[in-house]
Amino acid sequence: MIRLHTADCHAPHALLATAGPMTPIPTFVAMTPDQLRASYLEFFQQRAHRVVASSPVIPEGDKTLLFTNAGMNQFKDVLLGLETRDYQRAASVQKCVRAGGKHNDLDEVGKSPRHLTFFEMLGNWSFGEYYKREAIAWAWEYITRVVQLDPERLFVSVFRTDDESHAIWRDEVGVPDAHIVRLDEDDNFWSMGPTGPCGPCTEIYYDVYPERGDAVWQPGFEDDRFIEIWNLVFMESDAQADGTLVPLPMQSVDTGMGLDRVAAILAGVNSVFKTELFAPTLSRIHELLTGEAVEAPSLFDHPQFTSYCVIADHIRTVLFSIVDGARFANDGRGYVLRRILRRAVRHGRQLGFDAPFLCEVTDAVVANFQHVYPELRLKHREAATVIRTEEERFFRTIDRGTSLFEEVVTEAKAAGSTTIDGDAVFKLYDTFGFPPDLTEIMAEEHGMTIDTAGYTAAMERQRSRSRAADERYEDAGEWQILADGNANTFVGYATLEVTTDVLRFRPLDEGRVEFTLRESPFYAESGGQVGDTGTVESEDGALVIDVEDVQKTPAGITLTGTVSDGNLTAERLSRPVHARVNPDTRQRSASNHTATHLLHAALHRTVSKDAFQAGSLVAPNRLRFDFSHGQAVTDEQLAEMEAWVNAEIQADRPVTIHDDVPLAEAERRGAMMMFGEKYGETVRMVEVGADSLELCGGTHVGRTGELAYFRIVAESGVAAGVRRIEAVTREEAFALAQADRKQVETLAELLKSPVAQLEERVQKLLTEHRALERQVESLTQQAANQQAAQLASSRVDIEGVGVLASRVDVPNRDALLAMADGLRDQLGTVAVALLAAVLDGKPALLVMATDAAVKQHGLKAGDLINDAAHHVGGRGGGRPTLAQAGGKDVGGIDAALAGFADAVRGRLA
Repeated sequence: MIRLHTADCHAPHALLATAGPMTPIPTFVAMTPDQLRASYLEFFQQRAHRVVASSPVIPEGDKTLLFTNAGMNQFKDVLLGLETRDYQRAASVQKCVRAGGKHNDLDEVGKSPRHLTFFEMLGNWSFGEYYKREAIAWAWEYITRVVQLDPERLFVSVFRTDDESHAIWRDEVGVPDAHIVRLDEDDNFWSMGPTGPCGPCTEIYYDVYPERGDAVWQPGFEDDRFIEIWNLVFMESDAQADGTLVPLPMQSVDTGMGLDRVAAILAGVNSVFKTELFAPTLSRIHELLTGEAVEAPSLFDHPQFTSYCVIADHIRTVLFSIVDGARFANDGRGYVLRRILRRAVRHGRQLGFDAPFLCEVTDAVVANFQHVYPELRLKHREAATVIRTEEERFFRTIDRGTSLFEEVVTEAKAAGSTTIDGDAVFKLYDTFGFPPDLTEIMAEEHGMTIDTAGYTAAMERQRSRSRAADERYEDAGEWQILADGNANTFVGYATLEVTTDVLRFRPLDEGRVEFTLRESPFYAESGGQVGDTGTVESEDGALVIDVEDVQKTPAGITLTGTVSDGNLTAERLSRPVHARVNPDTRQRSASNHTATHLLHAALHRTVSKDAFQAGSLVAPNRLRFDFSHGQAVTDEQLAEMEAWVNAEIQADRPVTIHDDVPLAEAERRGAMMMFGEKYGETVRMVEVGADSLELCGGTHVGRTGELAYFRIVAESGVAAGVRRIEAVTREEAFALAQADRKQVETLAELLKSPVAQLEERVQKLLTEHRALERQVESLTQQAANQQAAQLASSRVDIEGVGVLASRVDVPNRDALLAMADGLRDQLGTVAVALLAAVLDGKPALLVMATDAAVKQHGLKAGDLINDAAHHVGGRGGGRPTLAQAGGKDVGGIDAALAGFADAVRGRLA
């Protein structure tokens, strides 16, 4: 059994590409996906490849990517020559998402039997060691000897100018010329994104339908007949932002074989959705929909099988992304994820789901993949909650989208058009998640078409805006490599200062610089805790850099700082430097991080054991804790949590760090795990007293007494189903208490009351205030009644309806309403009135209609207020008997009053 976190591979290097396996590798007539994964890693491990774990689908420290779209993403800096590792060959099974950016298969899912937004990529790499000959020979050997695909059904493509690869395939592997085709940049030149490592590639295809007769293998081949299964990329260049290609410092190999596609071939099916990778999910969808448990093959001929496929693919993408730390949002990665979920929900609605269901489909995905990716098991419950919340929000939105569609159809028909406007199609897609093909189907039901060109133009405008707003990891200057080594060694748990080497640096603007160290005492921002600050000083003291930020990037632990003394030169940085963390900010961050753990425990004790952490911020001066909960935390609960945390501080509980704990042991002990974090086979566990046990890589105090004092500052909602608590400790908490005391003393002085009697004094003032309010309200009503009686005398009679229109002088809307109530009694049984006033410099209108005027004559206040409001540039609304409006043009009041009688006549006609 292959372990995805293998530390070392002791097999000798296979120097000859065509050498057979060093130990027998089992073959299968029809491999399962599990057997396929294992055999692939076994094959390349025997050829001296280090087996490495899949990186998260959310790229770590790379702003050029929305999602991890290939196995090589985690090796980007190695391929660029900016990072070295203790191995030159690697193999992995990588989780990939292609739903945004250069590689985007979202629109193909459901239409194509082979495209997915989430898939697993089997890959092997050489970093400056073997190249085309070995990569090609091993690929052929694995495909034909281990997987046992028929060579007669295999075809290859090469880049149009790659004579070397062509010759290797034909002369050394033995692939006939008729099975080799040369293709151009669109097909056989691979790049990770608009910039970065790239190079020519050669691809292996499988003939799915040999019964069609002899294949004609040439540009323009039948893409439904030939399925690409393996891409071998020869990394030679670094693509620049201006489109130029700069040679890489070494030639490397990057390969990727789609697990889902090969699994479909081995299963003898014509679609990736008809494999074991999807069977449990498809069955679960049907069971949730009908209550009937069926085997997946019985659904393959279902008339709506496409919708089943879309849902099955999309829930994998959403679940893996959420588990790896993504969140739904209105832009960037979160926006793409939201669109994927909404597309799945729309297909669910087409099947017949009328309530959230994706959150329950996740059970099947977890059951099918948790043995390969244990993070699913560890974080499934939290991810399902996040998905449910988003589903509930969209189900509330769907009806509004349908209403908009109906409005658009009505307007188009009224204008004599049979086409849905392209901007409307885009709005339905962008705002409500209606894909254009769905809108087209809905339009056809009304005998209409959609403006495809207009939709495409609107989509391109959106893409242009997104590209303009997209943050890119742009080099401010070239990296200067000073020494080989790995920049991921953190020594800051044990010491706050160390003498070490700078591995590489690059100048930024305004005296700032980015650099990495061989050993770093600086904590890099992660797990919610901000990075350390401090100084790095050259050996001779002639250069001092104030460290302001520390991040985890593909280059390792990367420090950003400003040169505060001396000149930045490679010569000075080439000698040992002394790195020192600011001890005060580290201690304060550690205090707030420990306080966050205590707050989490208090939340479970007081509010709900089901509330889980959804994010956090740990800074030297404050902490912020986001958690899942459907309603506001009460003041009583907040007070109880604050009191409990302070009791734990007073008890001076020990804070114990358990390093290198097996993940299974931590899970057995019930350790809480940070949602969205990635965990390896062993973890770091932080135990605070007897009530808090969490997996955490942050820094902490030794005992809770070091926190001194804890205060909750605020509680609020930040998203649907997510609440936030903000708090402080130590100096900030004491300062807050002192500020509270000062405020109380100031209030006591203003109210001329001793502090001890302040509450009694305030209660007395409030009682007096309420009495005065009632008195003012009574007097206001009396005055309004008197003025109403005077106004009533100016009413006119129109077809048996008493009509009044008058400008009045009132201080506020309450007085205006009081006057309307008075008129209701003064004008008679059948009457309407328009009152106009100027409040805060703007026009305010009110229409009152008696019950009899509404019922007997159909005179509704809402209609009459809008007849008047257009004169002042406004619009209003309200009940049939009372409506109000505002406006912009005070000068229009006279026209509104003058036209009221005619408006009443018009409504009576």
